[in-house]
Amino acid sequence: MCGMRAKHAVLLVLLVGCGAQLDENAPVDARTDVSTPIDGPATPPPDAPPDARLCAGGDAYATDPSTGSCFVYFAGPASYSEAEAACTAFGSKLAVIQSATTNAVVRSLIGQTDAFVGATDVAQENAFRWHTGDLVSAGYTNWRSGEPNNGNGNNEEDCMIIEGDEDGTWDDRPCARQSSGAGAYAYVCQY
Repeated sequence: MCGMRAKHAVLLVLLVGCGAQLDENAPVDARTDVSTPIDGPATPPPDAPPDARLCAGGDAYATDPSTGSCFVYFAGPASYSEAEAACTAFGSKLAVIQSATTNAVVRSLIGQTDAFVGATDVAQENAFRWHTGDLVSAGYTNWRSGEPNNGNGNNEEDCMIIEGDEDGTWDDRPCARQSSGAGAYAYVCQY
C-alpha cells in the first residue's frame, strides 16, 4: 500500500511541476492558456455541426463550398511519405480531388508551387488510386497533356502532384527525395 501512495505522490508532484491544475474550477493563467489562438477563436461558427473542426492551419487554407471539406496547404518541401505523416499528425489526410470545384480550391492555395495530393500508382503502374482506394480515372481528372507518363528517366514517378505553375493540372512525380531535388514538394491536407 505504501508503494501505491509513493507512486501517486510522485505522479502528483510531476503534474504540479508541469503546471497541471487538479481543480477544474481553478483560475487559469491567461499567459499559458493556449486554447484560443491569437488570430481568432478556436471554436467553429455557431451554425456548424457540434463536432465541426474550424478550417485553419498551415501556410494557407480554404473550405471547399461543394463538399465542406477543409484543405490546408503546407509549403514543405517534403517527400510523399513525410507529407502523409504530417497530414496524419495534423488530423487529416492528403487531399483527394474529385471535382473541378475542389481542384480550383486546392489550386487557389498553392500559388505557383507544385504540391503532393493523395494519389499514387505504387500498387499498380499507371493505375493511380486515391488513398481512399478509388481509381483516379474513374472520376474527375485533370492530368496535363501527356501525363501521367513515368517520364523522369530512371526515377519512378508514382505520386501525384497538382501543378501551380500549370494552372492546376496534375503530373506524376517521384515519391522520394532525389538528388536532383525532385520528390520533395509542398503538400495539401484535407479534413
